Amino acid sequence: MNIERTVVLMKGFIVICCILLSGSNNLSGQYKTVAELAEILSSDEFEGRKPGSEGMRKATAFVEDYFRSLGVAPFFNDSYLDTLNVYGAESYNIVGILNKESPLDEYILIGAHLDHLGRSFPDTASIYNGANDNASGVTAVLKVAEELLKHEFSRKVLVVAFTGEESGLVGSRHLAKRLKSAEIPLSFMINFEMIGVPLSAGPGKVYITGFNMSDFAVVSNTMLNEEFIVFEEVETRMGLFRRSDNYPFYMEFNIPSHTVSTFDFRNYPYMHNVLDEFSQLDIPHMETIIDKMTRLIIALLQSEAEITIEEKVEQVM
Repeated sequence: MNIERTVVLMKGFIVICCILLSGSNNLSGQYKTVAELAEILSSDEFEGRKPGSEGMRKATAFVEDYFRSLGVAPFFNDSYLDTLNVYGAESYNIVGILNKESPLDEYILIGAHLDHLGRSFPDTASIYNGANDNASGVTAVLKVAEELLKHEFSRKVLVVAFTGEESGLVGSRHLAKRLKSAEIPLSFMINFEMIGVPLSAGPGKVYITGFNMSDFAVVSNTMLNEEFIVFEEVETRMGLFRRSDNYPFYMEFNIPSHTVSTFDFRNYPYMHNVLDEFSQLDIPHMETIIDKMTRLIIALLQSEAEITIEEKVEQVM
């Protein structure tokens, strides 16, 4: 999440068994569990996933390979990569498409940011692995894509891992402008951000940024027959609608664009901290949230539900 850094706590000396990732990130044809994906994406191998770093290059290659292993088609002809510059460093959004051959020219976008803060200084041994922020969100995108491929629906679905979120939504701004220029007809956008621990309001629930800016929550809760998406006052108080990768799509397309999160500033003290590690994640909680969001997205796609945006207004920061 693109918020100012909190006070950095130094890592203790801990020996961690990790999954070694070779140069090609060979997946051996095996789909990964939620736990496996979250652990890989937040491993030291990726060096905190800072745009332009060797670690981010490896993380990008991993997501590309995983899309390929699932059978997700590249969006840009034969490439998944949307190349851009993040403050002097070449980096990439990773963009796949599901249901590419559908005759219906209507799209939704599901995304999460892959980048994080890299290494801490001067202690270069300490890495901001960003397990909750935002390996958890990218894990959700990968698992949602895996399940959507098993179902039939008419809309096309873009699945995206953004770069440059921590640098000021650079990657999502770039892609939103590119899709707008290409006249891609987006209907709505769902962004995953920090879903690694339960919301203080209760387990099995999420909040969305911009709760009152569309009827997404009402439609979704009706479809799931439960109060799954709740209002969280911190999202308006902290201006979170404008602080994650949903915002550029709202600005470019004037469509419902929401970030789904369970981080509420009270339930996780390690944001932008070297202690944001895989060991801090609540995997059963993540599995529950990803399962509910997957069922919701399938229902939205198969019903061809229309999400209605409220009159376009600027939220106060």
